[in-house]
Amino acid sequence: MGIGGFTWQNEELTRPEVAAMLKPKVSARQLQAYLNIARKYLPEFQKFTNKKTGGLDGYAKLYECHITVLQEIRSLAREHTLADIESEFQQRALNKSEVGSGK
Repeated sequence: MGIGGFTWQNEELTRPEVAAMLKPKVSARQLQAYLNIARKYLPEFQKFTNKKTGGLDGYAKLYECHITVLQEIRSLAREHTLADIESEFQQRALNKSEVGSGK
């Protein structure tokens, strides 16, 4: 908690807290699936990749700034499979890299 009862934007959140914050809430296991998609295709989630194994890093810290993207993935998951969502984020990453390279 910040001064006067206000929450700081950079307050660390646990995975169960974030899972409960998503609308509708999800299980911690489902949140892991969403983090796995985000870490592969979004630069702001790169720290969630374990450098040794290449898989999901269970020790990476979650903050309030991550919730917006995870909520978007959650919303998409209500209508699409995780494979469809991963494809969508992969395409977005490709489009960003093409724009960034001037293609």
